Amino acid sequence: MKPKLKQRLTLAGLGIFAVAGHAIAADDAVEKSGQARFAQYCAVCHGADAKGNGPFANLMTTKPSDLTALAKNNGGEFPFGRVYDTIDGRNLLAAHGTTDMPIWGRDMKDAGLGGETDLRGRLVETIVYLRSIQQK
Repeated sequence: MKPKLKQRLTLAGLGIFAVAGHAIAADDAVEKSGQARFAQYCAVCHGADAKGNGPFANLMTTKPSDLTALAKNNGGEFPFGRVYDTIDGRNLLAAHGTTDMPIWGRDMKDAGLGGETDLRGRLVETIVYLRSIQQK
């Protein structure tokens, strides 16, 4: 390999590593934000450890899910879309039954916490956090 080409490939590799480093940092920030949102909205039912044992869990007719087992219960794949739809709650079909879980999408929207893009960002942050705490 020619020295200049090798040098360019090495520099390109370093550039990709630097970009990946920024992507990791961004994911950490998103995860941390999602964790705070989880603590604010979800932990009261699902528990601080997300295992379904929050202080309100015993008051509910349906026990809250263990959110650390979502991937495990889905063949090892984190069900991002299903989790998003469940948390958002605005697109759940009545034919699938009712849920004790609040429709956070509507509640956050009605609370004036920003537009649709802001709402989706908050939901995704929470889901990124949930993805990070899955059982191995």
